[in-house]
Amino acid sequence: MASKDDLVVVTCASGKQGSHLVPLLHTHYRLRLVVNSSASATRLQQQYPSAEVVQADLAQPNDCITILDGATAVYHIGPPIHPHEKEIGYNMIDAAVLEAAKPSSSFAHFVFSSVLNTQLRKMYNHDDKRYIEEYLIESGLNFTILQPADFLDMTFVHLIQQSRDPSVQLSWKSPLGPESKSSLVTLKDLGEAGAKVIGERERHYQSIYPLVSIGPIFYREAVRRLADTIGRNIEIEDLSLEERANFLCTLIFGSVEATPVRSRDKAERLVLFYQRRGLQGNKNVLEWLLGRESTDIETWASNQLKAEV
Repeated sequence: MASKDDLVVVTCASGKQGSHLVPLLHTHYRLRLVVNSSASATRLQQQYPSAEVVQADLAQPNDCITILDGATAVYHIGPPIHPHEKEIGYNMIDAAVLEAAKPSSSFAHFVFSSVLNTQLRKMYNHDDKRYIEEYLIESGLNFTILQPADFLDMTFVHLIQQSRDPSVQLSWKSPLGPESKSSLVTLKDLGEAGAKVIGERERHYQSIYPLVSIGPIFYREAVRRLADTIGRNIEIEDLSLEERANFLCTLIFGSVEATPVRSRDKAERLVLFYQRRGLQGNKNVLEWLLGRESTDIETWASNQLKAEV
């Protein structure tokens, strides 16, 4: 079991996953929060003054070694569809192996936030994570691999924010498409699962957990259920494959122009695969891990509306 003296490192700590995980950790452990930008560092230092906030480039092996110095556990979240995502994962694992080999080391656990169904090699970002998983399993470290489905929050939270203004016509568009049939996970469920794995530690060594809150559902049906819950009509704006890739790149990198070429390749492969097959999984493992029912669309939307008050 983890203790309050443990130093837990969280990478990409200012992102969507980190924002739901860190609040569950910061009163229980010493934290080292790793970010890429100075703006993120400033924001997290203000939000968590007792935490150590470090700006680092995970593509640099020496930076990875530095951020794991003295660590007990690491929760590694990789930058999405990054051109060097695989190498970054390798760097973090290599750094953890070096840390664990120190005579006085207390390093005990490497938690990797991967993605559901890394076997789907036609998507470059899944293939990158598949390689990282293999490297981690072969490393000799005590590990847990979390494989979350699509983030429900990322897809629908803007509709909740806009729904309070009755003059705004709600419109949904997504890089994944309304006819894509996929599974979803809420960031709340994912954050709780991650915190439980960190806290219970040994119980989850050498484990791989697919994490799904909502079983396979067409996005069109998910939009309908959201509309019924918030009592608003939501128009669905369908996009071409190129428009979906542009939309995904803009979500992640801020603009199409700022997207690296190899990241663009990954985005295009992803949206094409989703158009035909989606990303599907089962919620049983997450519910076992949490010890409760996973969050459905209606509960998520109701909670979001309450939080907006």
